[in-house]
Amino acid sequence: MSKNYKVMFVDKNCVELWEEEIPELGAEEVLIETEVSQISTGTELTMLEANVDKDSVWHASFNYPTCTGYSNVGKIIKVGEKVDGAWLGKRVLTTSRHEKYAVRSVGADLLVVPDGVDSEEAVFGTLGCVAMASIRAAKIRPGDTVVVYGAGLVGQLVARLAKNAGALNVFVTDVSDYRLSMLPDDLGYYKINTIKEDVVEALGKYGKKELARIVFETTSVPSLIEKEILCLQKRGYLIITSSPKGKSTIDFEYCSRKGLTIIGAHNWAMHTPVGTPYDPWTRREDTLYFLDLLSQKEISLKKTITHKKSYKNAVEMYQMLMKDRTQALSVLLCWKD
Repeated sequence: MSKNYKVMFVDKNCVELWEEEIPELGAEEVLIETEVSQISTGTELTMLEANVDKDSVWHASFNYPTCTGYSNVGKIIKVGEKVDGAWLGKRVLTTSRHEKYAVRSVGADLLVVPDGVDSEEAVFGTLGCVAMASIRAAKIRPGDTVVVYGAGLVGQLVARLAKNAGALNVFVTDVSDYRLSMLPDDLGYYKINTIKEDVVEALGKYGKKELARIVFETTSVPSLIEKEILCLQKRGYLIITSSPKGKSTIDFEYCSRKGLTIIGAHNWAMHTPVGTPYDPWTRREDTLYFLDLLSQKEISLKKTITHKKSYKNAVEMYQMLMKDRTQALSVLLCWKD
C-alpha cells in the first residue's frame, strides 16, 4: 500500500482525482481495498452539474469539495483490534465512495458478496436496493401492466425487477434507442422511444389492457410527470423512483376522478429502519435479496455495463457523461493497478 486515491467534485462541473494518505483504522473498523465502483449517472451527475430549478430542495445537497460515489465492492485487507479476524479476505459491497481504500465500521453497511456473483455485477447492489424500494411500494400483482419512464440505469433495474415481481407487460420509455436496446429481449418487454411513439397509444396497441396499473418515474424530469399520469388506469399508482430536479404541474382533479395514488419512493423513506415480522425489508435485507437474485441468475446486468475504465481515467468518464449520457448506462471504475 502506498497512497489513497479518491474522486472529488471540487466545484460545479469540475472533477479531480486526489491523492491522500491511507486512512487510519479504528478498533471496530475494517480497511477495504476497492476492486470496482459504479458511477451513479443520475444522482452523481446532478450533484456535479447542479442543473436543477432554483427553488429545488436539491440545493441543500450541493457542497464542494466532496468525495463522490456510493457503490463500492472490495476486499477487506485489514481489521481493527476489536473486529473478528474472520472478516479478513471477505469481498464486500458497501456504500463507500470512489476511493482506492475505504474504512468502514462492521455493521449494516458491510455486506458479503456471494461467491457466485462477480464484483462487476455485485456493485449494482446499492442501486438495486433503490429500485427495490419502488417495487415494494408499487405492490405489483401477477399480470400487471407497468410503464417505466426512463431506460437509464435505475430504469433498467426497475424494469427487470418489475418483471421478476410478476408484471406481465413492462413498457419502458426513453429518447435513446441505444439505452432501450439494453433491455432484455424477452417477451413482455416493450421498448418505446417517445420521440417516435406516443406511450398511451403504445399501451393500447401492444398491451392487453388500455392503460397501465403502475407507472414508475425514473427520469428526474419534472415536466414528464404530467404526461405519466395519463398512462394510468383508474386507481393506478404513480411511483416516484427518481429525485425530480424541480416542481411539477399536476391536475389533481384528474387524479381525484381517476382515483390515482402518487407515492414518493425514495429508498431512505420507504425502507423500514428496523425489520419486523410484518415488514422485514430494511435497506440491508433488500440489498441482500438483490445479491441473491444475481447469485441465482434471476436477473443479469452484464449487458448494461457500457464503460469500464481505470480509476486513473475517472475525470475523463465524468466529462464523457456530462457531454452525452444517452450512450452510457453502467460506468465502472476499476481500482486495481
